[in-house]
Amino acid sequence: MSAPGAIRANAPSTTLRVSEIFRSLQGEGPSAGTPAHFLRLQGCDVGCHWCDTKYSWDVAGGSERTVADVFADLRALGEAPLLVVTGGEPLAHPGVDRLLAAAVGQWPRIEVETSGLEPPPLAHERLHYIWSPKLPSVTPRWAETWAHAGRFLGDPRTTVKLVVGTGDHDDALRLVREHRLPRERVMLMPEGLTDQAVRAGARALAPLCQREGFRLSPRLHVWLWGAKRGV
Repeated sequence: MSAPGAIRANAPSTTLRVSEIFRSLQGEGPSAGTPAHFLRLQGCDVGCHWCDTKYSWDVAGGSERTVADVFADLRALGEAPLLVVTGGEPLAHPGVDRLLAAAVGQWPRIEVETSGLEPPPLAHERLHYIWSPKLPSVTPRWAETWAHAGRFLGDPRTTVKLVVGTGDHDDALRLVREHRLPRERVMLMPEGLTDQAVRAGARALAPLCQREGFRLSPRLHVWLWGAKRGV
C-alpha cells in the first residue's frame, strides 16, 4: 500500500464525470470538523426538493476526468487525512468501484456520501459509507433509497445520516424502527440552508436524539460560510 501522500503510478485511467473538487472541513456526519479533500461527482436523479447542490444533478454537467488526474489535483490543494466522495449520487457512476479501490491506498479515511439508491460496491477498512436515505416528504423516490438497507448495515463502518425537516420527526423515527437501524449508528441532521434554520432545526432534534440515543449532526459549512459552492 502506498504512503497516504503518494500518487500511485498505476492509478486507474477510469474516467468519471466530476462536478467540483476542493479542500475544506467536513461539515457533517461522524468526521465533522476534519480537514478533507472533496470530490463531488456529477449526476443525480433522486430529486430531493431541499437539495443545496442542484448544480450537480445534470449528468451532462461538470467535466470528464480520469481518476489519476483527480487525485493529482486534490493533492495539489494541500494534504488532508480524509477524502469525501459526494455528489450528485456517487454510487450511480459505473467507475466508482475502481475510484474507491484506488483511493483506499491514498487516504487514511474515505467517506462516501450516498442516498443509497445503489448498493455499496466495495468494502474496506478505510472506506466508510455515510448512507443518507430519504424521508417521504423529500422525494417521490424516497422508498428506493431504503432498498439496500441490509447491504449498508452489513458494513459496520456505515453511518446512517437522516436529514430531518420540521414535519419529518415521526417518519424518521418510524423508518428507524421499521428497518431496525442500530441507534448508535444513526445521526439526525437538521434541514436548512441558513445558520438560523440549521440552529432551529438542531434545537428541535436535540430532545429526540437524547431520548432515542441518536447522534446529532452539525452542518458546520453552513455555519461558517453559508450555503455556497467549494466549502
